[in-house]
Amino acid sequence: MTEQEINLTRGVPPMEVLPVEEMIIASEAAFNNDGLNLLQYTHAPGYVPLLNLLAERYGVCVDRVFTGNSSLEVLEFIIRILLKPGVRVFVESPSYDRANKLLLRSGADVVGIPLESDGMDLDAFEAELKKGAPTLLYVIPDFQNPMGTTTSEAKRRQIAKWAEEYDFYIAEDAPYRMLRYKGDDIQTFLSIVPERVFHMCSLSKLLAPGLRLGYAIAPAEQVKRLTAWAADTYIGPVGPSQGMVYEYYRMGLFDKNVEKLKKVYAPRLEALEVAARKYIPDAEFPKPEGGFFISLTLPEGNTMDLLLKRAPQVNLKITDGRGFFLNPADGNRFLRIPFCTLSTQEIDEAMRRISSILVK
Repeated sequence: MTEQEINLTRGVPPMEVLPVEEMIIASEAAFNNDGLNLLQYTHAPGYVPLLNLLAERYGVCVDRVFTGNSSLEVLEFIIRILLKPGVRVFVESPSYDRANKLLLRSGADVVGIPLESDGMDLDAFEAELKKGAPTLLYVIPDFQNPMGTTTSEAKRRQIAKWAEEYDFYIAEDAPYRMLRYKGDDIQTFLSIVPERVFHMCSLSKLLAPGLRLGYAIAPAEQVKRLTAWAADTYIGPVGPSQGMVYEYYRMGLFDKNVEKLKKVYAPRLEALEVAARKYIPDAEFPKPEGGFFISLTLPEGNTMDLLLKRAPQVNLKITDGRGFFLNPADGNRFLRIPFCTLSTQEIDEAMRRISSILVK
């Protein structure tokens, strides 16, 4: 009997957590309350009621809020207004592969700072600063994609201090921050050094990817620049999605949904940690307290070429870990495991299959 395929590639919410019935209610409310405006052009920086709601939730003036069609699009716009060929940009190493691609596409000199269990290696960071300050630092400080690590408060404060001293901006990507399953929140870069930060978030992991809605909280003068760029690019974001999300928040459903997600995902994270220790005890991995991912550094003798060749033999789909590194060779034993889409039984089976194709 053929084993069912297990997919360990992109990190997406499982179908069973998508709140279809609630979104139908929110959609009806949105079109009943403001349908004509939602079907007309929505001008950048976004749907005004949603902008005001986000401003209230973050405790900022509304002129500091910008929305777009996904946080990746928001990042692309940040890159467009800040970067030009040859300027320096710092990223964690490893980092989100699509962000790496966007940054490299800009022509910037993208520098990877090695990632430790509590955030970037500050000695390596400082050494690169002395070679030349970046224009931008891109960082995922909470439950990082792909590692799952969280940047400590001490490291956040030091990096924030350098941002002021060396005059660079921080793109703080926080799509997983609200998905904390244990432990305590750490202050955001936004709360530590607000005038140097573009704090980005996405509704893809917290509500539904198909809405394609992301936002940034940023200095007002930078929101003006983002707004001008967006208006000249596509006039503004998709109105119906913004109206639906606004009503979803307004009806008190958003925070309840996040709590539901935590109850679904927390046991899956625990199951992955147990299975990793059980089947691949020699692998190294961080101990995340939330998010979507754990990444394994596999034992010596294993390579991505070997795993990519053997994985189909056990009906397993994996992501090439080299794609998360600016220097692909650094990811030759790096395997990202997204756990949220899988049941606890599938997680255990996936780790067993990985173990069966490893060089012992």
